[in-house]
Amino acid sequence: MSGVEIESALDGAPEFVATAVEHLSSCLGETHPTVLAGRRIMASLDAIPRGAVLVTEETLAAAIHRAWPYRQKTASGLALSAASILAALRAEP
Repeated sequence: MSGVEIESALDGAPEFVATAVEHLSSCLGETHPTVLAGRRIMASLDAIPRGAVLVTEETLAAAIHRAWPYRQKTASGLALSAASILAALRAEP
């Protein structure tokens, strides 16, 4: 994995969203759909575990190749494997 921490990737985003939501709520009201969506985004950002890392198909494919470097793998095969793993992780249990 690339080791990109989510906190680094989202640097400043939570504060920006919070400021925007507060401004919009004063202009549009607490029940406006945009304000409600902003509050959901804030909750989603708060729910990200500390120390989480950003995983993409590319970084997962590179990790798969590092874990099993001696097997013949094509770039497209690695990308397909990574996409399949990520799709399985996203699927409902």
